[in-house]
Amino acid sequence: MAKLNFAKRKPPSIMERLFAPHIRNALWLVLGVGMMVNILLLTSPLYMLQLYDRVLTSRNEATLISLSVLAFFALFIYGLLEVIRTRIMVDISIDVDQALSKEVFTSLFREATLRFEGVSAQPFRDMDTIRSVISGPGIIALLDLPWTPFFITLVFLLHPILGWVAIGGAILTLIMAIISERLSRPLIANTASHQIAASRFVESCLNNADAIHAMGMLDHIRNRWLLSYDRSVQTGAASADRISSFSGTTKAMRIIMQSAILGTGAWLALRGDITSGSMVAASIIFGRALSPLEHSISASRGLLSAHGALKRLEALLIRHGDQLEPVTLPAPTGELKVENLVLIPPGGDKALLQGINFKLESGEVLGILGPSASGKSSLGRAILGLWKPTRGAVRLDGAELSQWDFRKLGIYLGYLPQDVELLSGTVQENISRFGIVDETAAIEAARLAGCHDMILGLSDGYNTDVGTSGKRLSGGQCQRIALARCLVSNPVLVLLDEPDANLDIEGLKALDTAIEHLKARQVTVILITHNIRLLRHADKAMLLTNGAMSYWGPPQELLDKLSGRSTPGTSMAQATRSAPIASTGASYAQRSSSSLVTLP
Repeated sequence: MAKLNFAKRKPPSIMERLFAPHIRNALWLVLGVGMMVNILLLTSPLYMLQLYDRVLTSRNEATLISLSVLAFFALFIYGLLEVIRTRIMVDISIDVDQALSKEVFTSLFREATLRFEGVSAQPFRDMDTIRSVISGPGIIALLDLPWTPFFITLVFLLHPILGWVAIGGAILTLIMAIISERLSRPLIANTASHQIAASRFVESCLNNADAIHAMGMLDHIRNRWLLSYDRSVQTGAASADRISSFSGTTKAMRIIMQSAILGTGAWLALRGDITSGSMVAASIIFGRALSPLEHSISASRGLLSAHGALKRLEALLIRHGDQLEPVTLPAPTGELKVENLVLIPPGGDKALLQGINFKLESGEVLGILGPSASGKSSLGRAILGLWKPTRGAVRLDGAELSQWDFRKLGIYLGYLPQDVELLSGTVQENISRFGIVDETAAIEAARLAGCHDMILGLSDGYNTDVGTSGKRLSGGQCQRIALARCLVSNPVLVLLDEPDANLDIEGLKALDTAIEHLKARQVTVILITHNIRLLRHADKAMLLTNGAMSYWGPPQELLDKLSGRSTPGTSMAQATRSAPIASTGASYAQRSSSSLVTLP
């Protein structure tokens, strides 16, 4: 196959996603509405100025009525624009969520396939935090901050002394805001880390609820969780207390400074430098100048939490955003080639696999055996593209797996994992992989997996809700439905990891039939197993020991080496029906005889 050229796709930063063109346009609209809102906020001080300086001196009721009508109309428009601005921010929060949600979901599941430590649904909680902060009052207060100098300038125009008093109050408030942010940031970050740890611990415990309950571990587990949870509560209370203290002090500062403005204004009025209306107007305008700072301090806890959430999402997207831009390749036929594969798991420092080399033609069946922790499942994950090779390559029809678009490649792959869990939904949705439900294809796959009659025996047949993780069904039922899911898209490459783990005699017969059917359709099949019984289906066999290939060749020859009763003349059928493998010398059977089981 000709070598294909692929361009690296540089992942957009979190800020590029947050300030996409349509979101930027909406923000400009918010700023425009905010300008009108802040100008209309001058209605109240101007109204007071006219009342004191014109109405009370002229005692003209017509002027009072005219000014009052204009003021009430302007304040009505102000209220309407505030509602519009708030609704636009809600729309922006939804747009931001949509800009992030798809890639966050994809990156999170990529993280899960790479087995990163501590994978949880925290990124979605971070998105909730960001969305609630954007739609709340904190961002609007920040957008109003640039208007503070404008209002202080107006105070200056009323009288320079009043302006300097206003600047002094604004500087004191700004210093308090900076100190509050610096002191609160580490507390909020510490609170978030404890909350995340407590949440991940609970998620882990819920996945093992049966074992915890059965072995009387609940009290110990609860005490362990309380340690982390109490830390998050205590640090959260400390940060809330600190922010509340600064917020209360800021409110007191605003009232004190407004009183100072009134006192200074009264002194200037007594000297005849300003009117009484200017004195009152200066106090109101100064209060408006400090309002964004005050609200920013009050909302700082949410703003800092959103900042931490953004940093965590940025790290997640960066880890999984730098990918090859895939092109559409022809449908594969199932030819698989593994070249000098060395595999170090994500976050690890020791190779689980080294020097793996083999090739399978379309339609061949490979049986992979080995003791526990020999690297069988890790090899399966590399073959499916879940883990990238540290060195070497895995090729499907000549193209490295990284060159395929994994969303399209999945149609051609079938995978039955060692630990089967169905997803919340109906049996039919699980078999159809939650895509467009094709009833005919789902039933055909179920027949092939030998579970059609079993499904019909469920309460609602194919429409039966399997419950969370398939817990309404038995392990064997889940295994057989998962096998049907594996086969539904007519894959060209199928990997079955311990496929007989939870099956009864009827299920084993159905598994045999399914494998034979796949062989007849020229589907490449890989069987990862501890059970040499399944080697009856294999064209080739591999024995893994400590991450290396200790055997590659005909299955019959491997059986001869593993079974003390087998001789070179013993047939495959005889070997797979023989008694449990005897321990011999330094053979594989001696090292793991307890894990190799033959079934009748």
